[in-house]
Amino acid sequence: MLFFINFNSAQNAPITDGELLYYKDFNIGFSLNTYGGGGMYYRHGWHKIGSIKNYIESDVSYIRHPKEVWRYGYQENPSTYTFGRLNYTYFWRNSFGQKIELTERSYKNALGLNFIYNVGISLALLKPAYIDYFILNADGTNSLVTEKYNPEKHSIEYRIYGNGPFLSGFNELDVKVGLFGRAGLNIEYGQYPDEYKSLEAGITFDAFNEKLPMVNKAEQIQFFPAMYIAFNFGWKK
Repeated sequence: MLFFINFNSAQNAPITDGELLYYKDFNIGFSLNTYGGGGMYYRHGWHKIGSIKNYIESDVSYIRHPKEVWRYGYQENPSTYTFGRLNYTYFWRNSFGQKIELTERSYKNALGLNFIYNVGISLALLKPAYIDYFILNADGTNSLVTEKYNPEKHSIEYRIYGNGPFLSGFNELDVKVGLFGRAGLNIEYGQYPDEYKSLEAGITFDAFNEKLPMVNKAEQIQFFPAMYIAFNFGWKK
């Protein structure tokens, strides 16, 4: 019986005695959003007071237009592609925020609840979409070429083989500047005070001063409200 009591106490030993000695906080997260994409982010935080941490964050996320539909090319062994896609869209966000401790993670394997928010700059990186397309030669044969998608030139859908190489178009990036905000709840858990994992869910909002050209013959979007979920892991120093 004494052994059982001692063992149970060890499993639930307080981990907060030295917690305020940790000044810096490092966090890496992987997320999914309601625009059908996902991304990853890095946070670097430091204590403001015991229950509040300031942090800076850098986030890269892939965003899909709601009207994007994957299709298969019309040839043998085709790849998938999105007909009418003008640009692949990535958001690169850099922001400042705070993590506010709502409940203390006082014991090993206990849960801690935090509220997080951040605001900053969002850069929309628009990479032109390239496709593999069959062109008709003068002798009546077909040749497969990789070209930037042009709705007027590539209007014959059955000649589209699929997406072009992923790296095509990165040298033609168009950048749009906007604003970004995030708010969410973060559930933190872990056995040690200096290492932890967390699940997070909340909302994001990106706004630009013009609509982003993403898909041909679809309403283009200027404001991007979204929900997200994320898994994070971090450590303290």
